[in-house]
Amino acid sequence: MNDVGERRSPRFRLIVIVVILMVVSAITLAAALLVENAELRWGVGPVLHLLTTGIMLLVSGVCVNALPRVVTEVWRLKREAYEQVVELLHRLGQALRRPLRLSGVAAIVAALMAAGVFLRPPPTGLEPGELVVMTAFPDDPGDARSMLAEQWNRLNPENRVKFHYAPVNSDEQHARMVNDAKPGGEHLADLYVLDIPWMEEFAVRDYVRPLDMSRLQDRDLGDFVPKILDTCYHDGKLWGLPLNSDVGLIFTRTGIPGVQEPQTWDDYFGATAKAGVATARTSSPGIESANAAQLAADDEMLTITALEAIWAAGGRVVGTNGQAALTSDRTSVDFTPADLSGIEKLAAASRDPDLVLTGGDEAKETSAEVAAKTFGAGRTSYMRNWAVASDAVGEKVEFEVTAPPTASVLGGQNLTISSTTDKPRAAQALMQFLTNFSSQQILSEVGGFVPTRQSAFTYSRRPEAEQLRTALNQARLRPITPNYTEFSNVFRQGIARALNNDGNLEESFGRELAEILTRP
Repeated sequence: MNDVGERRSPRFRLIVIVVILMVVSAITLAAALLVENAELRWGVGPVLHLLTTGIMLLVSGVCVNALPRVVTEVWRLKREAYEQVVELLHRLGQALRRPLRLSGVAAIVAALMAAGVFLRPPPTGLEPGELVVMTAFPDDPGDARSMLAEQWNRLNPENRVKFHYAPVNSDEQHARMVNDAKPGGEHLADLYVLDIPWMEEFAVRDYVRPLDMSRLQDRDLGDFVPKILDTCYHDGKLWGLPLNSDVGLIFTRTGIPGVQEPQTWDDYFGATAKAGVATARTSSPGIESANAAQLAADDEMLTITALEAIWAAGGRVVGTNGQAALTSDRTSVDFTPADLSGIEKLAAASRDPDLVLTGGDEAKETSAEVAAKTFGAGRTSYMRNWAVASDAVGEKVEFEVTAPPTASVLGGQNLTISSTTDKPRAAQALMQFLTNFSSQQILSEVGGFVPTRQSAFTYSRRPEAEQLRTALNQARLRPITPNYTEFSNVFRQGIARALNNDGNLEESFGRELAEILTRP
C-alpha cells in the first residue's frame, strides 16, 4: 500500500477500522450470549457465569462507548503516528516476550478450562435431595395422589417426596403459594400444584420456570387432552403438566317421579325444576328443594355458578377462549342483555325455597363439599358439582351423573416447577411420573378425577366416562389474567350483592372488573 501525503491510504485505514469493528462486535456478542444463558440462582457454576458476564458487559460497554472516538482517530492518524504505534508495539512485544509467552500459555489453559465448563453437555442425572410439593389436597394415605407419591418414593429413594399442605380454601391456598414463590418468599417448595386459573399469574410473575423440552418427547405431550394441556402454555412456553382435571356434572336422583335428566339449565335451576320438586316430594318427603346450590360469597364456587348461569342464558361476558368481553374503550366489562338475564335468573332462584335451600340462607353458605353432603342426605333432587363428588356421595342415595346441558367451568390442577428450586431435573422427573399414563389411570379409576390423557378415557372403566368426555368438550375457561384471584373475589362479591337486589348489578361493577383485567 502506498502512502498518500501524510496519511495512510483510505483502503488501509478502512481495513483497520473494520478490524476494530469486528473485535468490538465479537466482545458485544459474547456479552449478550452470556446474559442470555445466565441463571439467577446459587451455585459455583452460575456465580462464576454471572461474574464473567459482569466483566464482559463492562468491557463491552467501554468498547461501544469509545468506538466512535477510536474510529475518528484512526481515520485522522498521520503516517508518522502509525509508525510510532507499530514501533511501540514492537518494543513492548520484545520486552514482554517471555512473560507474554507464559501468560499466553496460561490464557490458553484458562480458555480450555472455561470451554470445558461452558460447553460441557448438560447434566443428565437427577439432583439428589428431598422434593417438596406444595398442594392443598388432604393428608390422606388413601388418596390416589398420595399413593402415587409413595410409588415414586420406592422407586427414587434419593428424591423422596414431601408434601407441604396449603389451606383448602381457594383464596387462602393461593395466598400461601404466592408468599412462598414470590421474591423474598420462603421458597420451601420445589413444585406447586396450581389451580388452572393461577397458571397465567405464576408464569408472568416468574414464580415458576418453563419445562426443559429436551426431556420431553412428542409422545409425552400428544396424549394429553389438548384443551387441558393448553392451560399449561403461556407465551409459547410450557410451564407445567396437568396433574388432574375436573369438570362440572349434573347429579340427578333416580327412581323419583318428577325428577328427570335435565335438558336445560331451567330443568335443575329454574321454572321446570320448581314444578318437578312438588311432584318429587309426594314420594320422597325428604326432598326439600330442587338444587343443592352453592352460592357462598366467600367461595370460588359462586364465581363458577354465576358464569355457568350466564353461559346458559347465552351470555358472553367470558368467551370460549377465556377472554373477558370489554367495551371498545376497555374501561368496563360489557354485560349484554343475555348476561344480565342469566344473573337475574340466578337471583330469582336464590330466593326460591323450592329451588334452593333458603332456610337460614343455607345455599349462600354452601361450598362444593357441603353440597355433596346435602345431596347425599337426600335433601335435593339435583346438584351441580365436580366429578370427584361422585365418590363423596357414594351409595347414600341412588343417582346418575350426566354432562350439563350447557357449558360448565373447566377445573383441575397443574404441576409446576418453582423458579427457585435447586433440583429442576428431579422436579421435572417427578412431574412426568405423576402425569404419565399409568398415573392418570390410577387418578381416574381410584381417585375419581377426570383424567388429563386421552388414553385414560379410552381405557376407563368408570360408567360416567363418556359423560365426562362430553362435559369436557363443552367446558370453558374462567378469565385468563394474572390477576385472576382478585378478579374472582370482586366478581363474586358483586354477584352476591346482585342476588340480594333482584339480579341488578351495581353501576360501577363493570368498571371495577375491567380495571383488574387490564392491569399488568
